Amino acid sequence: MAPEVIRGTPYGRSADIWSLGCTVLEMFIRRPPYPDDNWVSAFYQIGRGQLPPVPSSLSPVAREFILKCLQVNPDDRPSADELLGHPFVALPYSEQHAA
Repeated sequence: MAPEVIRGTPYGRSADIWSLGCTVLEMFIRRPPYPDDNWVSAFYQIGRGQLPPVPSSLSPVAREFILKCLQVNPDDRPSADELLGHPFVALPYSEQHAA
């Protein structure tokens, strides 16, 4: 859930971009982005703008994609159209992206 959703402020499509970033991260690390915490603690961290750790072992392209999606300010997140042009999406899957 995006920070603005947790805070109860108005939100739009950019909240889905946040969720996409979390989902892609979870697929790479094979666990929830905030694994050591219960959902209340995770919501607190997200609401305060604390990003989950994104491993430096991921490819630079994968890290950049995830971090673009996880911008705390929804206005700073790319649109879905912008993400479709990102090299991470444009390139075929490769083991080199994985940790």
